[in-house]
Amino acid sequence: MSAPLSQLLEHVLEGEPPAGDEVDAVFRRADRLRRRRTQGILGAGAVTAAIIVALGYVLTSTLLAPRPATIKAVPATPGLGAVSPPLVPSQAPVPGPSAPDGVLEVIEPLVEGRELRVVPGSAERGDGWRRYEVAEPDGRSRGTVEVAVFDVRKKWCFPVAADPDECARPDRAAGLEFVRYDDVSDADRQVRQTIAHRLDDGRTVAVMALGKRDAGAQRGKPGLTGAQVEQVATDERVFDAFGRKEDCGKGCPDFNTPVESSPAEKD
Repeated sequence: MSAPLSQLLEHVLEGEPPAGDEVDAVFRRADRLRRRRTQGILGAGAVTAAIIVALGYVLTSTLLAPRPATIKAVPATPGLGAVSPPLVPSQAPVPGPSAPDGVLEVIEPLVEGRELRVVPGSAERGDGWRRYEVAEPDGRSRGTVEVAVFDVRKKWCFPVAADPDECARPDRAAGLEFVRYDDVSDADRQVRQTIAHRLDDGRTVAVMALGKRDAGAQRGKPGLTGAQVEQVATDERVFDAFGRKEDCGKGCPDFNTPVESSPAEKD
């Protein structure tokens, strides 16, 4: 028992290879395993963090999206002026269609029936009067058609060009009396005119068609015949196309046979 322990166990280790670097190898493998485990844990943590951030962004965008802005009326405080909201630039509203021209609705079909036309945009108007340019299909002028209304309350005297103190004998038709004043002596500028007086309210309408001045015999003819001018002047729609308070005054056409106070009206 006095022999050293190493000697006693010497026979047990017979045939075994020397220890060499085996211990160091074990420690190196253990260190590699530990580093791999640490790297795996860190990688899994990074992936988990990325998923959490992505889910948070989606939820925030969906649940916390801003609602459309609304404007609520704020009741005005007594004694303080109401504050108007700022104006928002917008496209100008498209203007609506203009009121129909009742006089033109009577004249235009007659002009077109003679293969002429009322020049678009040529209509002029004022208190109690209208004026329209007439042209051939190629655009050459054929003069104008002028219409005016006058408020004549008393019995009215139709003028006589040759004698201002006389009254012309009118023709009558359905509550109207009228006189034609056609002057076709100048082939280069003929004038056709009719004056009509409505008996029930005393209103008087004058219609005159003029040819183009000094434009030749053909173009000097008006766009309407004498019969057509009479037809316009005695059409109740023309009277109705003028407002009740309209009365030809400033800008009134210069009629070949003027409509003015007559001896019968002055009585």
